[in-house]
Amino acid sequence: MKQPLVDNNISSIIGNQPLASAIHSSVTSALRCPFVHLVSGKTVRDIFKHSLDAAIRDIEKHPRGKLFRRLIEYGPRNPDDPETLDGDNETTLSDPECGSCVEFIFSHMINRFKGELSELLALDSCIKLFQQLRRNGRLPSDVQLYWGETIQERRKLRVSTKEGGMRWGGFTKGADGLLVDQVSSPKNDSHDFLNVLGVIEVKSMNRSKREVLNQINKHITRLKGGVKLGEKEWASGNLLLAPFRTIKKAESGLLRVMILPSTWKLSRKWSSEKTDRGRIMIFPKPSEPSMQTEFTELDPNVWKITLAWSQESLNQAAYEMTFWYMSQVGKHVYANSKLPKSWEYMTPAQAGYNAIKMMLYYIPLRYISKRQERLATRLYNVYCFGYPLGVDSNEVLWPEDFPEEDE
Repeated sequence: MKQPLVDNNISSIIGNQPLASAIHSSVTSALRCPFVHLVSGKTVRDIFKHSLDAAIRDIEKHPRGKLFRRLIEYGPRNPDDPETLDGDNETTLSDPECGSCVEFIFSHMINRFKGELSELLALDSCIKLFQQLRRNGRLPSDVQLYWGETIQERRKLRVSTKEGGMRWGGFTKGADGLLVDQVSSPKNDSHDFLNVLGVIEVKSMNRSKREVLNQINKHITRLKGGVKLGEKEWASGNLLLAPFRTIKKAESGLLRVMILPSTWKLSRKWSSEKTDRGRIMIFPKPSEPSMQTEFTELDPNVWKITLAWSQESLNQAAYEMTFWYMSQVGKHVYANSKLPKSWEYMTPAQAGYNAIKMMLYYIPLRYISKRQERLATRLYNVYCFGYPLGVDSNEVLWPEDFPEEDE
């Protein structure tokens, strides 16, 4: 069966056709539901592009975002150079900047992309759960689901003990999803109220029930400062929140939904193939998950959705997205620059791929922390040998670590 063009576009970025199809199906389901409110966009391509652009924008605006471009273009100092604590903020990275850049790629870039993928995948499962709860009479027929960047909550400001009370700052990112319905004022004074019926939290990695519910309850607390849905702001006085107490004594009323990935592992199988430029690694083609998405009511009105896709499959896709992003940076860096002599056969995008692998090889030879050295090594291994083989090793891998069967 021929895949939709947009599937192929997503697949070229995340490196997984079945996962791309699942994302396409999930977003399509949301676009077809009149009660689902997404960021602006009428097609799957629009929604995916917005999600991708949001992650990239967040990366580029991050204080360490410029370090990443400098890493691609200039890299670290020569391994034989003495320790360098200060740089010029424009070209070659100092040793502290090298360590900071590795932390940025591993802890921010990968997690940012992974979070966006998880939220897109979770849409379809949420819709199915809420449709079931509506049919069972546990949710009103006119319930509305707001998702992702359409939701903004106020920041909770710290106040001194003497001041007491609670103070609120400006609007920032809110819960991953909110279930609401609009109700008329009981006084008929033309002031409508927003009834918050549920809070959704999506995780791209495994977390305990207590951790996720604590985060959901923090969102509930922040909702007391008001909420902005799309372009409309609801003041705290016009919000109705179902009662809640503690995790152990959760009352019926406010729905809490946690969405987490499965725990199955990717195959570590591989083979190799000889080409004109040497031997390349061949991995099994990505396949559909063997399990189905699971829905479990842990406590009254506390639901856990376990996605069919696993944490490792999302990790692999997020690494692919960072690698793709590096190619885009490479396009920009090398578009008007002469490529190194040994790279002349490469496109600017391929040069971007090659540059990050080379820089990650040299970074552990500089004066960085042991943790940063491990992270740089893991990134290098994954980009050179693929996620399944690269993620488990804390030592630099070499082609000799994967001998051919006849050797």
